[in-house]
Amino acid sequence: MNLVYLNGVYLPKDEAQISVSDRGLNYGDGVFTTIKVCGGDPILLSWHLDRLLRDAAALHIEPLSTEELERACYGLISTLDIKECVLKIIVSRGVGGRGPSTKKVGVPTVIMTTSSLPEPRPSLRAISVPDTRSTLSAHKTLNYLPNVLALHQAEAAGCDEAIFVRDGLLIEATISNVIGLVNGVARTPALDGTVLGGIARRALLEAGMTEAGELPVDLQGPLYCVNNVRGVEEVAELDGRTLSRNSDLHKNFQKTLLNQERFGSGSSQDHI
Repeated sequence: MNLVYLNGVYLPKDEAQISVSDRGLNYGDGVFTTIKVCGGDPILLSWHLDRLLRDAAALHIEPLSTEELERACYGLISTLDIKECVLKIIVSRGVGGRGPSTKKVGVPTVIMTTSSLPEPRPSLRAISVPDTRSTLSAHKTLNYLPNVLALHQAEAAGCDEAIFVRDGLLIEATISNVIGLVNGVARTPALDGTVLGGIARRALLEAGMTEAGELPVDLQGPLYCVNNVRGVEEVAELDGRTLSRNSDLHKNFQKTLLNQERFGSGSSQDHI
């Protein structure tokens, strides 16, 4: 996986260079998405690219071509001759001068990299943390520091994940959406302008496996973290409290996402 895509060129990772004046590096001025690749196919690619371009538009980043991005994704996967991996796409505003002004900024910087799929994690121990993030949390931006610090807090406490809480409700985890069982109904927090619209979350909603609704912080379980790359992860403990489990529900969630991997790449083109 020693090859990357950078602004229209495939080149060895060690040779890839961006300007020290790139705004993604200096100000976190950009967006990204991570995609699971199975059988050489980026799963639900069109959903990922749609969200990436919506997030870029929210930051007023110059529009990009969906077709060019899709062609670059398949080109990198094909050139590497890789079947299973994580594909990451980063789009920054581009190279600009010092200061926050977006005047006189060049064309966007586009980077694509691949990495190995993560090892499955056993059931998770999580803590809740106050959600003090801005509305930018509804977009997958390069300003990820609140999530980084929340996960650092969880790991320092000997846990695996942190879940943001606002007004007594669970919102989302640092890299995942959350789904919990409340009164026998599987719920996931609604997209209220601060919740990231995850791809796995969308797939489970469209399959009728869950519905939008509130998750109280004191729920008794089951509780799951859902993520396009990691799939469905069971939360066994929250704030030191053991949560109930439901193996059938867990398996059904996993089966639904697995079917997406088998039958739908979400690509608008045929293996370009």
